[in-house]
Amino acid sequence: MSAERRQKIILVLMTLVAAVVISTLVIASAGCGEKAGVSAEKYAQVEKGMTLDQVEGLLGTPARSHRTGPSQNPTIIWYYDKTSGEGLLKIAFENAKVSNISPYDTSVNPDE
Repeated sequence: MSAERRQKIILVLMTLVAAVVISTLVIASAGCGEKAGVSAEKYAQVEKGMTLDQVEGLLGTPARSHRTGPSQNPTIIWYYDKTSGEGLLKIAFENAKVSNISPYDTSVNPDE
């Protein structure tokens, strides 16, 4: 193989690698600048009676959670950040199913 042909192949390979790197950076940065959290559209799909797994499948892992009540049958509270506005979205579970949906909750300090 001639030196000129080898240089052309190296140039083509370097161009391909650069294109892949740039594409990856563009795709990765596409979501930058958006506030993480749950949109109102997604949150509106939560219904009483849904299971923990169904809610997590729809909204993802909650930003924070806690349990109250007896250890045998606790009430589980999940909090999600909103994508816009202040406050938290709150979902309460009893017997591992949604029992209460609160679109705005300021009773929890987001820094805790």
